Amino acid sequence: MTTPPTSPPPPHAPPVRPAPVARASVGPVPAERRAVAPDVARGLALLGIALANSVTHLAGGQIGLGMRPVDSSALDRFVDGLVSLFVDRRTMPMFALLYGYGIGVVVRRRAAAWVPWPVCRTDLLRRAAVLVGFGAVHVVLLYEGDILGAYGLAGLLAVAFVRASDRTLLVTAVAVLPVVGVLGAALATAPLLTGAFGAEGFVELPVEDSALAALATRMLSGVVVGPLGAVVALPPVLLGLWAARREILERPADHVRLLRRTALVGLAVSVLGAVPFASAVARLRDPSLGDAFGAALLHEVTGVAGGAAFAALVAWTVAARGTTLATLGPVGRTLRAVGTRSLTCYLLQSVLFVLPLAAWSGGLGLHLSSAQVVAWAVGVWLVTVVVAVVLEAAGRRGPAEWAYRRLVYRRPAAVTA
Repeated sequence: MTTPPTSPPPPHAPPVRPAPVARASVGPVPAERRAVAPDVARGLALLGIALANSVTHLAGGQIGLGMRPVDSSALDRFVDGLVSLFVDRRTMPMFALLYGYGIGVVVRRRAAAWVPWPVCRTDLLRRAAVLVGFGAVHVVLLYEGDILGAYGLAGLLAVAFVRASDRTLLVTAVAVLPVVGVLGAALATAPLLTGAFGAEGFVELPVEDSALAALATRMLSGVVVGPLGAVVALPPVLLGLWAARREILERPADHVRLLRRTALVGLAVSVLGAVPFASAVARLRDPSLGDAFGAALLHEVTGVAGGAAFAALVAWTVAARGTTLATLGPVGRTLRAVGTRSLTCYLLQSVLFVLPLAAWSGGLGLHLSSAQVVAWAVGVWLVTVVVAVVLEAAGRRGPAEWAYRRLVYRRPAAVTA
């Protein structure tokens, strides 16, 4: 039997062997061998997601630009501006980039094990489809602002780019960005668009105290938001695929200059791009419809730079300190525990937001302000931290991760991770 070449093909090329050989099993990466930076970054991103989503759990009242309450105090406006400046449309792209990076790692490991491309492709499609299923259940049971379904759909699209050249990945990501900006700007300025037709520049947030009516709203929203969210997520997912080919987050010490440049330039672009929109959300200025739309578009597009910058900042810090799993400090270990159970922690966030706050459930969202619901979000994230740390101490995966793997791998197979 002919011995295969000692070096595997690049991740974006299908493995080709001169003669059939036994295919190696690709198992889960042991916990002690997992890269530090991606998991720590996921744990941090989940805090940002909780903060960004918090305002969507307020019920009733009037909302204006950025879907923020109109009748708010100076503290509320300050918090709204701060979240818009540093968090909104920044942590979601970061999470999408890490999702794309994970896809790239899966492809690279299978290429290294000489797994044929058709088998790898089927595996990727199944993984993305199961994530879409998780998102659909999430929408039906709890939350219309789900991102799992959108990321799963983006993952299905990303399979078509797995073997594309680096240039194609980056050009496609840049080409889709204007579409992302327009979609985000249209959503953020919807109340002002209403005002252009004679209203007051705000909309009345309905109070859905019926569980059945809330279910219908969630299902309708999910049908629309899921595909649009997939388009929004695609650029950072493709960027994550590109980064995974170079093991940038797994071997940060080899990419310090790139990580430093990405973190510093990306954060500058992100903050400067967010200032016009954040200042309007904080009601420091009263923009016209065109001004608001342009500011929202800039806010959305530069958010991708912010997401990449935050991920790069984590990896740069890991490289600068020479951090390994053995030397990871208490904060890093905590973030890693959350990051390795990101699916469980994300879904738990919805439980802790929706059941107490929704008008059809606990109803507390009827009485909270912007600042209060942001404080609630921090508390929600801290609860997920406790759950993740307890599971880590017990050496257990999160229940959602366990279910995800069981659904992806319904029967014993050579490829198991």
